[in-house]
Amino acid sequence: MDEMRTFDVVVVGGGAAGLSGAMALGRSRRSVLVIDAGEPRNAPAAHAHNYLGREGIAPRELLEAGRREVAQYGVEVVADRVVGLSGAVDDFLVTTAGGRRFGARRVLVTGGVVDDLPDVPGLAERWGTDVLHCPYCHGWEVRDQRIAVLATSPLAAHQALLFRQLSDDVVVVVHDGVALPEEETERLGAIGVRFAHGTPREVVADGGTLVGLRLADGSVLERDAVVVASQPHVRADFLGPLGIEPKPFEMHGLVLGSVLDVEPTGATSVPGVFAAGNATDVSMILVASAAHGTRVGAWINAELASADATRAVRDLHDGFFERPAWEERYSGERVWSGRVNVQLAAEAPSLSPGRALDVGCGEGGDAIWLASQGWRVTAVDFADAALARVAEHAAEAGVGERVETRRLDVRSFDPAGETWDLVTSHFFHLPGGGMPDVVRRLASAVAPGGTLLVVGHAPEDVHSGLRHGHHAFMHTAEDLVPALPEDFVVEVCESRPRVQAHPGSGEEVAVADTVLRARRRT
Repeated sequence: MDEMRTFDVVVVGGGAAGLSGAMALGRSRRSVLVIDAGEPRNAPAAHAHNYLGREGIAPRELLEAGRREVAQYGVEVVADRVVGLSGAVDDFLVTTAGGRRFGARRVLVTGGVVDDLPDVPGLAERWGTDVLHCPYCHGWEVRDQRIAVLATSPLAAHQALLFRQLSDDVVVVVHDGVALPEEETERLGAIGVRFAHGTPREVVADGGTLVGLRLADGSVLERDAVVVASQPHVRADFLGPLGIEPKPFEMHGLVLGSVLDVEPTGATSVPGVFAAGNATDVSMILVASAAHGTRVGAWINAELASADATRAVRDLHDGFFERPAWEERYSGERVWSGRVNVQLAAEAPSLSPGRALDVGCGEGGDAIWLASQGWRVTAVDFADAALARVAEHAAEAGVGERVETRRLDVRSFDPAGETWDLVTSHFFHLPGGGMPDVVRRLASAVAPGGTLLVVGHAPEDVHSGLRHGHHAFMHTAEDLVPALPEDFVVEVCESRPRVQAHPGSGEEVAVADTVLRARRRT
């Protein structure tokens, strides 16, 4: 695997949540890397339960099967530990203990959960075999057996209630300093649960077999299983530099562990970083963690899909407004009708012919019409192919001597003191609010007493189906007025309706033009 490869998503943790998230992403054709330290939370357990279709499977066997399944969709898995995460959305750097470096657009954290156990000698060694915590994960396997519930907090009463459903012989061993609610002890006593008081000294075993608990008084309470409430904590120090810290997981006013705080989508407080599974909720059993991983993986894919589409629009617009795209466009078949634009024909007759500047002249329809009305026209565009067509069409129309062509980019246009009696721009648009700057530049080229006429597609035209893709750079006439110098008088500022034939069906469609006409004072 090459260093510094970049993936759509890097998943931290290859457990049920991580692999399930990777599956959803891989099946959506995302490039996915899973980095797994090989320390699944359920590693001590012999079997996994309540996982529909996989009941009783060994946890590591389930993960091995999951790895084979995600590999079918191009998901890669490496054995390593993540120790660093930096950067920002679309440009994260993930570093590992093994010295690897990977780029990631998004990061999904699903690992790092460990169980802190009460400090009772011998307890941790039997965790996951006959020292248990969840009636849904292990309860059936100890049904009708002798069970001890270690009460390290008042919530132990809830565990005792659930395990009493599975066995008639349940003893709650209440640690020193813990007080169970009187109502709960009464309810448990009523269903046959017994109590012992004092922190046990140790878990007693005979080789590989659990004997029981040595109680505070030195006696041994013989048991087949010990139930304890662990405190799961998420340990993801690599998230700290980004400002993501675990928060306490509380229930009934008691801190039961720590988790990463996430939105319903799995999003953390840092854009682009997500989390799923037990890292976000200590109460999730295995199948719930897997389901959560799938859900968050789907949310990440949806976010990436949206980002991809937004970037595609930006790339399209960036290319659309550059000279090469228009050189290519004007090098093929004729683009426009050659007829004068409607609003120019409506506004220009009231003006005395003089010098006119036609901005974004295209193939010359407006310039040729103005020349035919007695104007001397400077037709400007940044595409040489367009200007060649203007010269050709003007000559064909017999007005070639009245039409001059110039190549310039209006975004950097500086008239350098040259002025025209009419400066006109029809359907010239720029993204990102660039039109006011263009209007300021054009206004500086208007002679005293002259007219500025700027016509564009109205924003509401996007609903007509004729302006698909133009919504990001349309403007109203009112948007442009603040760009006018103080010596201009606004004469027309409106959205003017008209009808236009749909290029596909020929059917007449209602559209609107934004019209700004302003006169410079003498």
